[in-house]
Amino acid sequence: MIQALRWGQSAYESDSDMAREQAAFLGEGVQLHRTVEAEPDLSSVEVLVVNSGVQVTAARMERTPCLRLLLTTTSGSDHLDLAAARDRGITVGRCPLARREAVVDTAMAMGLSLLRQLPSLNDQARAGIWARSELPARNPRCISGTRVGVVGAGVIGKLAIQKWTALGAIVQFCDPAVEKGVPLESLISQSDIVSLHCSLTPQSRGMMNAQRLALMPTGSILLNTARGACVELEALEQATHLGGIGLDVFSSEPPIQLAALAKRNNVLLSPHAAGFHPEMAKRVCCELVNSLRAWKANERLPAQLL
Repeated sequence: MIQALRWGQSAYESDSDMAREQAAFLGEGVQLHRTVEAEPDLSSVEVLVVNSGVQVTAARMERTPCLRLLLTTTSGSDHLDLAAARDRGITVGRCPLARREAVVDTAMAMGLSLLRQLPSLNDQARAGIWARSELPARNPRCISGTRVGVVGAGVIGKLAIQKWTALGAIVQFCDPAVEKGVPLESLISQSDIVSLHCSLTPQSRGMMNAQRLALMPTGSILLNTARGACVELEALEQATHLGGIGLDVFSSEPPIQLAALAKRNNVLLSPHAAGFHPEMAKRVCCELVNSLRAWKANERLPAQLL
């Protein structure tokens, strides 16, 4: 029987979720073991399943002489050394669909809330300040006609484009891998809302730096539900011309550098929660099993990276 290992368990993944995966793999003729050890024995593992908390480095791949299939339960793959996997001929897949709707919904909820200035209005109302007279100066906007720039037009970004467009926004996107996109600097300078949905790569790391943040129009909104390292946090703290900031992801989690941002009433912070919903674990399981079946049939995985 094929030997598989599920290495890592997220805080929101229950033991029953893990048992479901084990049963589903067993139904495909694969024995799935579980571990949360820092350095488990990988010598006999043929199929490795990890989450974003496990770094699958070249050195660790050296300890997996039998590894043929590497699956991540996440949409992103920055925790996997893809070059090393390619050199070893390992098939690599991901699970981009399980969290797609929830991530887009969260990004849009943040954007709409900040566009209508609900966080600050809520704070004032709770403090007994009735701010109706401030509304003309505040200028809360409607989504119809708002310019939205989506960075990354992959599985999640495409859905974001569709949903923003359906609400009447004027949407542009930037993605070097997709035709008809616009350059990043142009997108940033022409958008009322910039929403990040890109993978973390050497090109996207630190992408939203001081220079690019300065290109964003006064009063515009930055949303990041992609990867924390795409945004330089210190530069973001200095970008006081922005009208709103929504962050669900951070370079280090839990973050230790949020004091300045947390004081602002036009900032929404979330604990990497955008992708969660009650059916998420079931959908991850389905994507894993679909990838496993495709691999066993010598077919291309539904979301194959290598």
